[in-house]
Amino acid sequence: MSALKIALIDDNLDRANLIQCSLLEHGLNVVACIDITHLSTVKLEELHADVILLDMANPHRDIIENCVSQFDLPTVLFTKNTNKDVIRNAIDAGVTAYIVDGINPEKLESILEISIEQYKKYKKLVNDLEDTKSKLADRKDIEKAKAFLMQIHNISEEKSFQLLRNNAMSSRITIGEMARRLIDTQKLLQFQPKE
Repeated sequence: MSALKIALIDDNLDRANLIQCSLLEHGLNVVACIDITHLSTVKLEELHADVILLDMANPHRDIIENCVSQFDLPTVLFTKNTNKDVIRNAIDAGVTAYIVDGINPEKLESILEISIEQYKKYKKLVNDLEDTKSKLADRKDIEKAKAFLMQIHNISEEKSFQLLRNNAMSSRITIGEMARRLIDTQKLLQFQPKE
């Protein structure tokens, strides 16, 4: 666990420095201690951080979204704020874990491990969803392209699929991409210029 690189982001730099000292004393690897107002100047990829510890008295959705989107890392938010709307907004903004308590270095290891695993699971779900959407779009385009080929060549559905697949293979592209090219060509051929 001590190999994890932690970036500590706080809305109070004095408190952040105290937290950083405590974490370092407990053998945790804090690679950055950043005031929240200086987020735009920080490049965490240069620090090779593994996780963000966000400590805020009053979490604001915009700030959290900025952290999550800018750094694309598991983000653990520590706060005393128990307002349900604030919690919901933080989770919607992409916080991996919302902890209503102070940062306890002795409990932090397990919190970070759980947060990182949750983050990995979330990223896999996002990637799977994008893959499914892409496959669905391919399937729709393939059906359109097959129908077009069946119409212009007066061939069966199976033959039109074979024609589409063979052309995709010879062009070294996916069948979905070949279908989109054919659909674009069909649109171009059907284009009627306005007079």
